[in-house]
Amino acid sequence: MAINQLKALPLGSDFIALRIADEIYVDKTEMVFSLVVKRGKYFLARPRRFGKSLLISTFESLFKFGLRDFKGLAIENLWKEDAVYNVVRLDFSEIKDFADAESFSERLISLLSQKFAPYGFCYELLPFQTVSDQLSDWLTAREKNSLVLLIDEYDAPLTSCLNNKTVFKEVRRALSAFYSVLKSNEGALRFAFITGITKFNRTSIFSELNNLSDLSLDVEYGNLLGYT
Repeated sequence: MAINQLKALPLGSDFIALRIADEIYVDKTEMVFSLVVKRGKYFLARPRRFGKSLLISTFESLFKFGLRDFKGLAIENLWKEDAVYNVVRLDFSEIKDFADAESFSERLISLLSQKFAPYGFCYELLPFQTVSDQLSDWLTAREKNSLVLLIDEYDAPLTSCLNNKTVFKEVRRALSAFYSVLKSNEGALRFAFITGITKFNRTSIFSELNNLSDLSLDVEYGNLLGYT
């Protein structure tokens, strides 16, 4: 008598790897479609291990490769767009370990240079011109609605220096400058999605991103990442 073998539970948060391995995936792509079908900029906060990075990876696959990895999922019959996009995925947990504000600045420059470089951005060390200044000039020259920006763990650098008020202010200032660039060049963005664990409502970061739709307590998307 044959025994039906269950699919394996996925380990990690790589959507493409999960689909290639034919592992268990709870289909949330109908809700994904309702977000990506139009231009939008979203924020969603959830605790660790709720699937934020997997969701970011899902967006990345869709915008980079279309329906290639979505066979048999709900979005396959909904997504009609043929275009693919330049996708920049930033994981700020990669730069959460730093000794002081200067080392954070160096790590931020390195991350932005590396992730935007495949699409033509090249940072130069110039007097009186920060990486945010140069990134702003580069974004201004982009075709409208040509870029998708996905940011995971946006708050990791901030939470890592909560006990050092001076460093926290400098890290917040650097991040605010970056987000201000995104706000002033929003025409280049087809879609933006930002996740994190916390909401720093009383810092200047979200004042720079007042065009974000906050889904964190939105009933319609309550079970997008696991709970209602």
